[in-house]
Amino acid sequence: MKTEQIAYLDDISRTHSITQTAQRFFISQQALSVSLTKLEEEFGTTFLVRTNKGAYLTEDGLFFLQNTQPILDRYKELKESFFLHSTAATDETISPEGHLVIFCHTRILEPLLIDLLEQYTRKYPHVHITLYEKENIDIITAIAQQAGDFGLIFTPEFLFDNTGGYQLPAHVQVEELFSDHFIVCCSANHPLKQQKSLSMHSFQGFPAILFDTNKYVSQSDVLPLPDTEGHCYYSNNASFHKAMIRRGMAISLITAFEFRKLYFKHKDLIALPITDSPKSIINLVLNKKEPPSQAAQLFINLLKKYNFYGI
Repeated sequence: MKTEQIAYLDDISRTHSITQTAQRFFISQQALSVSLTKLEEEFGTTFLVRTNKGAYLTEDGLFFLQNTQPILDRYKELKESFFLHSTAATDETISPEGHLVIFCHTRILEPLLIDLLEQYTRKYPHVHITLYEKENIDIITAIAQQAGDFGLIFTPEFLFDNTGGYQLPAHVQVEELFSDHFIVCCSANHPLKQQKSLSMHSFQGFPAILFDTNKYVSQSDVLPLPDTEGHCYYSNNASFHKAMIRRGMAISLITAFEFRKLYFKHKDLIALPITDSPKSIINLVLNKKEPPSQAAQLFINLLKKYNFYGI
């Protein structure tokens, strides 16, 4: 028995769909079915009944989930505790003080920075943090002017190459922390879920809701917009995005990381992979002229140990 098998069953108990659960965990239906079949063989029983109306847990399946749910909950708690323990192992004798100034892109705040701020402030209560929510170019400019300790930006993969057209200031260093592909997030009953695969042009014509958080490169420069007859909404409010998607009023183009952290718990939302999706990158921005302070380096250590693939 593996923890992910418990998680699969738990999700199916809510979605009643092998297809949706596979999409939400970013695995194939075949891989999901094989995993659950092995679990059933291990316990010598049947946990799922597949019907024309969906997949449902048997009595044994409900009993299994009821008794393994605490294991899954404890596993998630253990992962978080171990992360804190592992980061504390090398820093347990350090008690930094002072002021830490961070500049962060809007799309990194909720899925990533809240977790890290909670962990950091718990471990280092004597460091006073000032956080600014800014756009990418503003963040780079602030770090170039030494207005902050470091920045976190969210960029398309081409922004800093020869085709992106943006030249970094000579004394600014950009380091990739994590790269990810875009997916289509839509309601569980959206027509797009019937398509076996999506390309970058499969969803043109459907109403879409997009983030508009970058003066230099907007999301519409990276991903195709609906055609001129369709609706397109721009908002940087994640709650508004979720509400529009859940009501079937729009699809959203987000990263798999954003889906796992912000949308996965909503069982009526699904993620559809895009075969030719470009990548987005979360980057750390530093000023080469000034090495990170002790307080800043400890936060950067947390960033580099963060599990971007966790749910």
